[in-house]
Amino acid sequence: MKFTLRHPYSIEPEAFWRDVFFDPAYNEALYRKALQFEAFKVIEETQGPDGRRARKMSVTPKIDAPGPIKSLLGDSVSYVEDGHLDLAKPSWVVKVLPSKLADKSTIRSEMWLERTGPGQSDRVANFEIEVKIFGIGGMFEKFLEKTMRDSYQKAADFTNLWLREQGLAGK
Repeated sequence: MKFTLRHPYSIEPEAFWRDVFFDPAYNEALYRKALQFEAFKVIEETQGPDGRRARKMSVTPKIDAPGPIKSLLGDSVSYVEDGHLDLAKPSWVVKVLPSKLADKSTIRSEMWLERTGPGQSDRVANFEIEVKIFGIGGMFEKFLEKTMRDSYQKAADFTNLWLREQGLAGK
């Protein structure tokens, strides 16, 4: 399953990557307050002299899964988000490594910002999800899509609020 999400941000792409995306305070507030994840930890973050960046994060979201999916996952699931900044676009390219059913699922995404006007952009995220579980793979993919749509909307709302509160909106 592939899908794309688009949300307006009140910041230009360069300022977002430079001042927001890698800011520890922003990420802490995003994952713990806005998304209400049960756990969030940066495992590793690197920055090369050429500006290339990579980050691995371990997170545990709250899940409200349908019965068949919950029976497979249990009460919680965590995942590692292994991402790197592709400077050519620039875009954030991610592979998600779930703590359960990793051998039966593939979750990848790419996110970038497109300038839409002075101090404005759209955050665009492409997703690719595949779950190979006989009988419920399609249901699982739809559950993941809904979860990502909800999370990315909350993240967009939070980010625009953060930008206003930090005096970064319109930059």
